[in-house]
Amino acid sequence: MGRHGSGGRKTATILLIAAVIGGLLWALGKENLSEIYHAITSANRVLVLLAAGLYFFEVAFWACRWKIALQAVGHDVGLGSLYLISHAGMFFTNITPTSKTGGEPFRAYFANKHHGIPYSVGFASIMGEGILSIPPYLLLLLVGLALRMRTSPLLVTAGVLGATACFFGGLTLLGYKFVEKRMGRKLIPKIIKRLTGRGELQIVKSLRRFYKSASVVLKDKRRAILISIIAFLLNLMSVCRVWIILLALGVRSSFVTPLLAVTVPIIAGILPLLPGGLVAVEATMTAVLVWCGLPLPLAVSTTLIERGISYVLSTLAGALAASYLGLRSWKGTLAKARAAAERL
Repeated sequence: MGRHGSGGRKTATILLIAAVIGGLLWALGKENLSEIYHAITSANRVLVLLAAGLYFFEVAFWACRWKIALQAVGHDVGLGSLYLISHAGMFFTNITPTSKTGGEPFRAYFANKHHGIPYSVGFASIMGEGILSIPPYLLLLLVGLALRMRTSPLLVTAGVLGATACFFGGLTLLGYKFVEKRMGRKLIPKIIKRLTGRGELQIVKSLRRFYKSASVVLKDKRRAILISIIAFLLNLMSVCRVWIILLALGVRSSFVTPLLAVTVPIIAGILPLLPGGLVAVEATMTAVLVWCGLPLPLAVSTTLIERGISYVLSTLAGALAASYLGLRSWKGTLAKARAAAERL
């Protein structure tokens, strides 16, 4: 039954990708495809390389953000090691459904394997930095939407901004409540015990350690502010990367265009449809760029170059990092990470 279900999901995924690509090619037509090819091949290579280099600089900031969260729970790990683990985490993010979060369990797994950090503590630090990164992202998203929609009817603008703020504000609050109110402390042990057969006392002990560590990260005001500032800078770096790509294609745009091209697709990437948010992220980014006034061929060209960096290049770099960290088989590592998660 499991094999049939897995095979059915793979078939559905392949068919969906084929349908989307086929529909996109049909919509673009021969003339637009020629324009896209010309735009990409004539792009300023120096600026494209600069955009790619900026990505690796961003990963260093991700590692720095995580280092601060780990320090809050009493573990001081070298930035170089966390840099490699962050790359490896991105590799697993790109090959598992849900963009931005699929590789988090693997980061905790590698931190446990190489630095002896308990899985529950490592994952708690990741969750803590993730919660603290939501407000800066939400701020930039709302600013971008407000600037783009300032010519729209006031009621429509207020509705969109209000719905967005409520969604992410609720997500942030849920994260805090999950930690502060120990949500799931009764239900989770029962589920894990049923699935793994482990003793409930051991599970509860790990959960307490998880909640305690996550609370420490969120309550350390100095480090929480630093994590939020770094998260804000990370978003700005991503915006700069898209802005540089636009310049490489000869497009001089306002700050709003790359800002929305970075922030809006993150929402689409949350949906657990395809590995690394494939298709959903690309389609959303292209639509946002067209909404901001770019011709369709240039919008597609920008998206292809950006995803070539943030998906293809990051996957290759992450695979190398994971191999260096001791990856022999990604399926074997997946099984070990799941086993570590079961001990949480």
